[in-house]
Amino acid sequence: MEVFEVKWKELAKFMTRQLFIILSVGFILVMLVRLVSTGFDIAVTFEHIRLPHVPIVFLIIFVFSLTFAFLISALLKCASVTMEDGVITGRNYWLIKRSFELVSIKKAFPFNSNGMPVVIVDEGKKGETHIPVHIEKSEVLFALLDNYQNGT
Repeated sequence: MEVFEVKWKELAKFMTRQLFIILSVGFILVMLVRLVSTGFDIAVTFEHIRLPHVPIVFLIIFVFSLTFAFLISALLKCASVTMEDGVITGRNYWLIKRSFELVSIKKAFPFNSNGMPVVIVDEGKKGETHIPVHIEKSEVLFALLDNYQNGT
């Protein structure tokens, strides 16, 4: 049996960076819209937050991103993929375990599942398995899946 474990620390770093960028850009856009809507009056724009506190807001955004990313990636540690005797076992979108034979793979394609890059392996009647890109020996696994997808 071959087990492909999720690189959860690498996944957490990726998710922290993505979440921090998204939330920071959102905060900056809100402040810019507020600045424009108040007629470029900085005093009115920052009446709820003082200018020296803005770096603290970014620190809070970073800590939130780090915490949330580590919680999610720790949860996704269970999304490892196993292969034994031509049967692949993995988790679907809801982390429910799915097993099916490699020869029954209909298609495999990359997908961005809520900001996390995955490869979806579709078996057809038995459903889909989501395989995170941040997984050990990913080149070997994805090459094998590609071979079976093409009917080998």
